[in-house]
Amino acid sequence: MVAERRVRLTEGDSMERGLRCPSCGTYTTLSDIIATGRCRNGSRRGNCDVNLHVDVVVEE
Repeated sequence: MVAERRVRLTEGDSMERGLRCPSCGTYTTLSDIIATGRCRNGSRRGNCDVNLHVDVVVEE
């Protein structure tokens, strides 16, 4: 079973349409994270091996 670690991001970790990877610090757009599950530095030539997922929490 793969270990999972959840990270609560702050305003400093976000930018207009993306997030900073908690592992390598590379900014990646939310659409790329949703589509690939990886940060920009984890693509073909990158060296970041972390998988990213976006959870949406709805509070009523």
